[in-house]
Amino acid sequence: MVEFTLRGLRHTLPAGGHFAQSRKAGYEDAPAAELRALVAAIEGGRPWREVIRDAYARPRPWLYAVVTDPRRTAFFGSVLPVSKGLALDVGSGWGQIARPLAASRPVVALEPMPERMAFIRAAARQDGIDDRLACLEADYLDVDFATRFAVICAIGVLEWVGAFQDTADPRDRQQAFLKKTRAELAPGGCLVLGIENRLGLKYLLGCPDDHLGVPDIACHEAGRAIELWRRATGGTLQCFTYSRDELTQLLRTAGYRQIEFFAAFPDYKLPVHIIPLRDGDAALDQFLASGGLPLEYNGYNGEILDPAFQTKLADRYRELAAAGTSGNHVPSFFVRAS
Repeated sequence: MVEFTLRGLRHTLPAGGHFAQSRKAGYEDAPAAELRALVAAIEGGRPWREVIRDAYARPRPWLYAVVTDPRRTAFFGSVLPVSKGLALDVGSGWGQIARPLAASRPVVALEPMPERMAFIRAAARQDGIDDRLACLEADYLDVDFATRFAVICAIGVLEWVGAFQDTADPRDRQQAFLKKTRAELAPGGCLVLGIENRLGLKYLLGCPDDHLGVPDIACHEAGRAIELWRRATGGTLQCFTYSRDELTQLLRTAGYRQIEFFAAFPDYKLPVHIIPLRDGDAALDQFLASGGLPLEYNGYNGEILDPAFQTKLADRYRELAAAGTSGNHVPSFFVRAS
């Protein structure tokens, strides 16, 4: 049983239960009507993986991979501690993390978008794990949990925390998010983040940002990025990623004391290699020197970067490894904090 307060009212959510608090806006990678049609097909008896394959494998292969590829859970074990304790998956999306986690432990899937939550629930019923998956349809910053969690997962979430609203500085909301996760962990619990590195080498060399879809804006320090985005679009930048040092400072300000970084290649979304960044990043330097880099891609649309760019990346990575600074420029991080 999970206990929480939302807008001044106290609620309980049992295992397998569903609570909905509607939200007007949020991250979407598929139209609401399209998602409702997918859910209807699944509830009509078609296997959910077959439904997603038929809808996206050819017209939208990147989305298909993000939703179905088993590499989404490659960080289980190496980054995510093995435990039977209650897990909270913030920003569950299509349930890529929450559903596999629920196979071995109780999970709260928190997702603000109703169509996505409907998909999570339909797929969970087919997978036979719905009795271990409590579904909370709300914005995390609107919910005050009385229940404490053994682990909180925020995979591809922190960068979006300040978006889709105009009441607060996005960076203040990100800091509030991290502080809240720290307060809602049980003793000995940990937060696991997956996020792109603002100073990732591919971004510094001109690859478009995964969130904005354009190069040479998000890789700058926040103040400069805000100004560049305003000049380019006339809008307010709401999505921010961070360097290794910046993330460390954000987490320490939130109250975390033990912070461990892992490099993810080609990124945290579909990792092929997850390498702990410790002991002066020796394991990373050895990996880069071995020449075993997977192909990197444009994280905005999944297109593989051209061969000349891949060669340039490999050469520069080796130079960074020789200089002892490669850990600052990996494409993505997993972070474990407690």
